[in-house]
Amino acid sequence: MPRRERHSTPRASIIIPAHNESAVIARCLRTLSAGADACEFEIIVVCNGCRDDTAVRAHDAAPEAHVIASEIASKTHALNFGDDAATAYPRIYLDADLTVSAQDLRELLRPIEKGEAMAAAGRMVIDDNASSYFVRAFYRVWRLNPYLDQGKFGGLFALSAAGHARLGRFPDVTSDDEYVRRLFTRRERARVEACQFTARAPLRLADLIKIRQRSLRGTNELARQRYKIDEPTGASSLLYILRRVAVRPRLWPDLPIFIATSLWVRFRARTTRIFFDTRTWERDDSSRIVVTR
Repeated sequence: MPRRERHSTPRASIIIPAHNESAVIARCLRTLSAGADACEFEIIVVCNGCRDDTAVRAHDAAPEAHVIASEIASKTHALNFGDDAATAYPRIYLDADLTVSAQDLRELLRPIEKGEAMAAAGRMVIDDNASSYFVRAFYRVWRLNPYLDQGKFGGLFALSAAGHARLGRFPDVTSDDEYVRRLFTRRERARVEACQFTARAPLRLADLIKIRQRSLRGTNELARQRYKIDEPTGASSLLYILRRVAVRPRLWPDLPIFIATSLWVRFRARTTRIFFDTRTWERDDSSRIVVTR
């Protein structure tokens, strides 16, 4: 095994909010730590409102990480709590249910360190091998969303010191990553194709609907608060996807599943109070497969 380089100061601070993530926190941290040099990253795990052994598993998986706790079960509060404890820039924000290697994070930081961008996002890979046919069909079409062309901030993004200064504090919003993305123009943010991170897809369609409903609620919440955006959304985004599917006949059988699922999510958002209930966090536990220590 090659000897790891030791860094006198961290290259970046990584903040990982974790609410009852005992099933996946070890997987996240071990994947990250495996290829990292000694003291290369300052890793801060914020256990917020946990009622399980997330903190213990985090300590076991990455003894070098700073594991801190808050009684408040709120992701945005956890992000701010972690920010207050962090000492290095750039800042990387990573969801506990994702996996990314140290080398991919180095690629993510590259445009920021070169002064080419204030914010950076990588390329999300959806692992849907264990998912149902309907979930896999949905994601085959969803991958054509124009939103992804500029890099998906969902779950992993990095900010320079100047970018973080523009952010200030995370507001109490459902879609924190989308909020951050809208703070920067296309020229100010980088899509880093060489940075790949993995998200596990829900196992069942019902679980997929939960997280899509939360995503829609978060987007509409930002729209009501008049946060800016410079990409196509809503109907224009759907038309863009339809044009892309039109030239890919192999995806034609998947399109009705994608459209029906999207319409059902919108229908539920309009006909239930959950759209307006900011205390509710729709979460998919099916993709959080228990990992033994």
